[in-house]
Amino acid sequence: MKHVSNLLGCLALSASAIASASIFPDPQALLTHYLEGKPTHGSAPLEASMGYFQHHDAALRDMLNSGSPEIAGILQGASYCFAAVASKPATNLLPTLYSQDGQCKALSADSAHRSWYYTDAQCTTAIEYKNESDTEFCLREFDFRAERYGNSEDLNYVQDAWMPGYSATLPVTTKPQSFAETPLVQRTTYKTTYNERGSCHLEMRVYKNANNHSATPIMMIHGGGWLERLGTARTAEAQIAHFTDAGFVVYMPFYRLVEDREAGPACNQVNIEDSKQDIRDAFLWVQANNANYTTSDKSVRITGQSAGGHMAVWLSQQFPAKVDKIAPMFPVPDFAHQLKEVQDGSYVHGYIERMIATLSGKAHWQDLTGNEPVIVNNSLLEAIEQAPHLAPDMFISHGMADTIVSPTQSLRLCNALAGNISSGPAQANDLAFTKQYAQVQCRTGSELHLLEKAEHHFDGCGLGLCDVGGQDGLIATQTLLDNMIKWLK
Repeated sequence: MKHVSNLLGCLALSASAIASASIFPDPQALLTHYLEGKPTHGSAPLEASMGYFQHHDAALRDMLNSGSPEIAGILQGASYCFAAVASKPATNLLPTLYSQDGQCKALSADSAHRSWYYTDAQCTTAIEYKNESDTEFCLREFDFRAERYGNSEDLNYVQDAWMPGYSATLPVTTKPQSFAETPLVQRTTYKTTYNERGSCHLEMRVYKNANNHSATPIMMIHGGGWLERLGTARTAEAQIAHFTDAGFVVYMPFYRLVEDREAGPACNQVNIEDSKQDIRDAFLWVQANNANYTTSDKSVRITGQSAGGHMAVWLSQQFPAKVDKIAPMFPVPDFAHQLKEVQDGSYVHGYIERMIATLSGKAHWQDLTGNEPVIVNNSLLEAIEQAPHLAPDMFISHGMADTIVSPTQSLRLCNALAGNISSGPAQANDLAFTKQYAQVQCRTGSELHLLEKAEHHFDGCGLGLCDVGGQDGLIATQTLLDNMIKWLK
């Protein structure tokens, strides 16, 4: 077990460092520190993680007494809490706020109480702003039951004040966290649904730099196979500071899930079409509210990881006149072909097998015929092949070592844009990698970017080293992410 001095050593972490296991303290050491009532010595990360345990004290002690496996969730939440607070950006990266009291006076955003402030030295642009304590941040973001993250019930139908967007700066990204300003985030409810288990309040998060009033709008759709959100959405959200620093305003919606593991009873146990309808409604919310956040006349760009990549493609088919640029990352836009690869043994990986079966309401993928509505309705490539001129420009990306979604999904999407799924320009045997990076021109304006040794979710590092294929793979991945952000502008 690590000593507390090792925990305090994490305070020296740089927020721009690439994440590795060392950023996260031993959760058992944190738990021992809490149970023994040891002091925090003024350490903000320790105070936050101890506050996290204190909030869950009754549940924690019940789990310890009963040996419940749920305790792993609390321990991981406390560890994430410590790491997040330890790696918070410096306060000088927060935007300067101003108050009007005879003259326009600057004040420290870090210590500002909830109120209305100006974001410019002329005191002309006002926003409602607040801070939250480190423990409050941790309880909302690292909820061990995954019921508060993405749930806006606490807002009571009122949009929240702007606050520092520390979830967008978590150092769990393959591309190092390096930015000039900590973005602000505003939480609001874009949709509420009702069922016998209660009301589901679906949250929209809007991220932007305080004084960028002409930012390019983009909607980011998290992945998770329509089954989960806590880990995958957190990885997606951690990318956002890259986008705001590059001049984007980012809209990040949460949606209902198929399984009952996360999001809470009122927001799960739906079907995939319900999830897609949520994202459609989220896009309509962005269309209706975009002018409140930016004066840009650019169309709303869309990006999404995995299941989110699928929905980015699907959404562009729902609104072909409104969407002209999307960046699907390791998407699964062709359920029929993914099922075919599972059934003929050319792609044998457990997650996609279970995902397709679960989404279809079957006990096992072997029970599927391919005629199920979920397979037919989510095989999107033939429509693109038949009318590629209606499809938006795409920046498609995939890791060739992906064990969650077959890389052929992205190759076939690229080919569909060229008007021929089977014999288009993206052929696995013809790929030429230079230092693990290959690019294919699908058609004018659309590109496929491939990483030779990268796994699924190559954009995030999670609790371990980035699984992208060593140093060359790391450089290739970072280059790809830079290229994507530039392309989306």
